[in-house]
Amino acid sequence: MQMTVDVGPRLTDEEFFKEHVDTSRPALADLPTAVERGDYAEARRIFAADARASLQPERFLRINRPFLSATHALPGESVEAAAERILSFNIVSCSTPSQFEGEVDWFSNPTFNQYKEWTWQISRHPDWALLGERYRDSGDERFAEGFVKLFRSWVRQTGVEPLDSPGNHTKAWRTIECGIRMGGAWPWALHSFYNSPHFTDDVLIDWYKSVWEHGWRLRHRHWTHNWLIMEMNGLAQIGILYPQFAEADEWRHYAFDVLVHEMGTQVYADGMQYELSTGYHQVNINNYQWLWDVAEAYEVAIPVAFRNGLEQMHAANVKLMMPNGRLPDINDGGWHRVSALMQRAAQLYPEREDFRWAATRGQEGAPPAEISIPFPYSGLFAMRNSWAEDAVYAFFDGGPFGYAHQHEDKLNLLVHAYGRLLLTEAGNYAYDTSEMRRYVLSTRGHNTIRVDGEDQNRRLTFDRSAPPVLDQPAGASWRSTESYDVVVAKYDEGYGPDAATGVVHRRKVIFLKAGIDGVGPCFVVVDRLTPQNGNAHDIEILWHLNTGMPTVDGVAVVSEDDAVANVAVIPAAEAGLTVEVVHGQEEPEWQGWRSFGHHQQGEFEPIPTVLYRGRIDGPTRIVTLITPLEPGKVRTVRTIHASAEIDAREIEIEFLSGEMIRVDEEDYSF
Repeated sequence: MQMTVDVGPRLTDEEFFKEHVDTSRPALADLPTAVERGDYAEARRIFAADARASLQPERFLRINRPFLSATHALPGESVEAAAERILSFNIVSCSTPSQFEGEVDWFSNPTFNQYKEWTWQISRHPDWALLGERYRDSGDERFAEGFVKLFRSWVRQTGVEPLDSPGNHTKAWRTIECGIRMGGAWPWALHSFYNSPHFTDDVLIDWYKSVWEHGWRLRHRHWTHNWLIMEMNGLAQIGILYPQFAEADEWRHYAFDVLVHEMGTQVYADGMQYELSTGYHQVNINNYQWLWDVAEAYEVAIPVAFRNGLEQMHAANVKLMMPNGRLPDINDGGWHRVSALMQRAAQLYPEREDFRWAATRGQEGAPPAEISIPFPYSGLFAMRNSWAEDAVYAFFDGGPFGYAHQHEDKLNLLVHAYGRLLLTEAGNYAYDTSEMRRYVLSTRGHNTIRVDGEDQNRRLTFDRSAPPVLDQPAGASWRSTESYDVVVAKYDEGYGPDAATGVVHRRKVIFLKAGIDGVGPCFVVVDRLTPQNGNAHDIEILWHLNTGMPTVDGVAVVSEDDAVANVAVIPAAEAGLTVEVVHGQEEPEWQGWRSFGHHQQGEFEPIPTVLYRGRIDGPTRIVTLITPLEPGKVRTVRTIHASAEIDAREIEIEFLSGEMIRVDEEDYSF
């Protein structure tokens, strides 16, 4: 294997000791004299002695942070097994292992599709923290020796990459990785190994030089959005943990100032991070929290904005939670388990009964007083009839395009009822160029409407230079009562590659919490479509089912899985729709799939996806009844009748028994 020649660290001893070390520290008083006479061996000894004496593992290592993760470990792997694997240079990144011989090639990419994230993320180095954990537990010097080999090869090989390149350039020194390393595995490794005989003065000096290079890059080449939060977490931790640097105080103050500012510019007034992703919402929370924990351990004051902002963001996790205790998978998000997310929050906000309730899965505390909860600024809506595990719940997205990691999914609807997710979506997937990645980003991977075979296209005109106004309502209408919720939002930004297909889609969702005679809790979905150019248009209404293959009866589609909840989807006969259930389709386009596991694993599977197709030649109303069915219960509704006239309001529900009942939209007004 061809390896890079010796390069890193970039700083010479002369540059480091003369320009970047705070020699006002009493223990470093003799350092300038040693440097002036060119005795760099003595300078290294003096610096290393002060560095070791200043480290406080009793403070730092009391912080609880696990590093064993699905993306950098084998399935089911323990810390012990991972550490042994790492010693053999079998390295996992993005859930894909690679066996190296003699030395890790930090610029390699063993993935079948040359997935760039593999190379970037191998340089996040959670392996080093895992080796540190095993070393602390066992005292086995093999782990220290293996760690030093990894560090020295990495710092040598990657020194070819320029520090002053833009933050999103390079393979090993992107500023997101710089922030993740400095705010994560590197300080854990340092506090684990610094007294090992393998961590010599020469290794320590190279370490501190490399950390300084990280600090300079994070201070001067940082990026934006969630990257910036990770970057500033890393920079602030350098400022706290490395007081020998002349720039330490300035870096720490700068990072804290940026983070306070970003709390006010990245978080909507309702608590959601402005990328509107349940995944990156946690990225911001975690990085603020990790810095808070380090600062608290070293008695560094925490800005009030951290406490207030994180409380609001934690509360959003609880408010959005599905009955199974997970978050909905929004944009590049995930079905995160809320109890795990809320453990630290419950400790830090003991007065919050709802935080303790979420952290303990209902064993302590109390749920929020509100049951159905709007997020009026981010445009997200959680509808439910109780906080019980068998509640009927829906998530509706009526909000703006997120600032990053967006899917073309406005007016998407998810349903969870009687202990089961019933209406799902394509989910999240690896950040590659695959058909599955295109599918999860597209409208066809969500429960909304396509026009003329085209997807929504907010991305075309999205202006990232103008962050959203965080205290401006999203424009959706909402009302919640004891008996019903109703929400209305619209999509009017065009379909197709040029966003030239002009149809306005306005969706109303009425949640009847107790149901109506003969029907349990259910959802009446009213789609109003208004062409803007006088042309006729083909439409496609999508519903992704998290069930077995359903039965099709006319246009009614009903899942019939044994001993679990099911769902019936029944559109109005007057809409003139045809129906097809697609399952794992690849041609003419991908349809009927969902991702599972961690999105970087690139795992997906077929699911039944209901496609209703029709044609509109003017303003049109289409009504669909979605009825969750308790385990053991069967469908009771034969069909529904609702005029396609856009201003019509009445809906008739026809039962299998022949009985009819009427519902008027006006009865569920704002």
